[in-house]
Amino acid sequence: MMMFIAQSNQLRIRAIHFLLRLKLLIALVIVSLSIHAQHLDIEVWGQGNALFAGYCRTPGIVGCDLDHLLDSLQLPTGSLPIEAATGKLIFPADFKDLPGGDFKTRNPGFQSIQNSLLPNELISYRAIGKLKYWDPGLSAWHDAPPQVQIRLFGGLEASRDILNDFSNCAGQLICFSDKSFGIDGSTLFTGAGIQGRKELVVDITNTVGILHTHLSFFLEDQLNQIGGPIGAYLIELQLLSNARFFPSEPFLVLLNAGLDTHQFATALITLTENQTNIDPPLEPILPISIPGDVDLDNDVDRIDVALILLSAQNNELLNTKNRAFDVDKDGFITRNDAFLAKTLCTLRLCNIPVDAPATALNLAAIYDHRTGTLTLNDIRVGDQHFRAQLIAQQTQTLVIESLILDKARYATPAQYDEITGVLVIPSVLIKDKYFKATLQSRGNNEFDVIHLEEINGIFN
Repeated sequence: MMMFIAQSNQLRIRAIHFLLRLKLLIALVIVSLSIHAQHLDIEVWGQGNALFAGYCRTPGIVGCDLDHLLDSLQLPTGSLPIEAATGKLIFPADFKDLPGGDFKTRNPGFQSIQNSLLPNELISYRAIGKLKYWDPGLSAWHDAPPQVQIRLFGGLEASRDILNDFSNCAGQLICFSDKSFGIDGSTLFTGAGIQGRKELVVDITNTVGILHTHLSFFLEDQLNQIGGPIGAYLIELQLLSNARFFPSEPFLVLLNAGLDTHQFATALITLTENQTNIDPPLEPILPISIPGDVDLDNDVDRIDVALILLSAQNNELLNTKNRAFDVDKDGFITRNDAFLAKTLCTLRLCNIPVDAPATALNLAAIYDHRTGTLTLNDIRVGDQHFRAQLIAQQTQTLVIESLILDKARYATPAQYDEITGVLVIPSVLIKDKYFKATLQSRGNNEFDVIHLEEINGIFN
């Protein structure tokens, strides 16, 4: 019995020692991670027709803790990893993070949160500039020496089977067939400039706009052998989307190759010095417009083309309010502006016949006699504009099916007088003929047609 108790005690002591060693090992791993794996992932989001890149700050996600990283790098209070000379964001990473070894890292990664990008949106990178090298012996930045380069590997070669039919690309500028993916490409950053592929696809978002991808950064010599001088390396990138006109602002990736924390912080501070409590922009500044975007909704689509064509047909003179219609900047609004806007189209269904007579795309009102639907694309009520659909109930009576607050879109919208209840439609297309119509409200969203006369064209 005594022998059994002694053996049990020995087993218990061994178990305690094992647990202590395990806890110590875990603690060492955590410390090692905090030293070597601190990095900032690149958060990507879109607004309107522009793409943005910034520091990832999603709570609890690795690569998103900016404050912890700044503390670990011992940066001065109030400073941020922003290049003082240019205002470009800097994303620090370390070649010696645990998964990569001494000269390879998969940081920083690229992330987006739900619904910050479109479903199935294709995000690419573009390499810019030259590879810069921080020489710890000279404590100075200069172009990287000829014998060293950084390879960014894992971007997708998507040069084959490119589709640019908007109707097949869900409204995006370009898309790719299933055979286009799975070909890994690489980009070389050197002191003399960019070699290899300057642009490669990072990844495609899922059905709710989420993207999380890590490519691979290698420090190499000219023979593509892993390794290189101790120091810090700086590369420049920007991101592009196949669904947006404007790319992100360029940003910098700072890679540590063998420097201790103090040395790496010195290299970073040299780039960021002369800051005075600089805060990164909380809200991105959207471009005001793009060429051809005459309704200022941050895209160029068939509505823009139709509006320009309508102005040209109406012989509108150029003024401060419609200057965006003059796409070719010749001082006049003509069909050529509509042609040019069509070539700049960023959304689907831009292939409307610019030379054809007026169609439903450039009319404020159209009546479909087969379904009995009257579509009013622009109704002015006081200072507001609406879109509406009315359904014929009887020969001369229509009822409102839908009514949506919208913006002014047409030179001759329908006009509704709230006091009299009279709705005047200057021109409505019915069976390939144009009519001027007057409707009278009878309450309960119903209108009676009280006047209808054929006119010679879009305008009386």
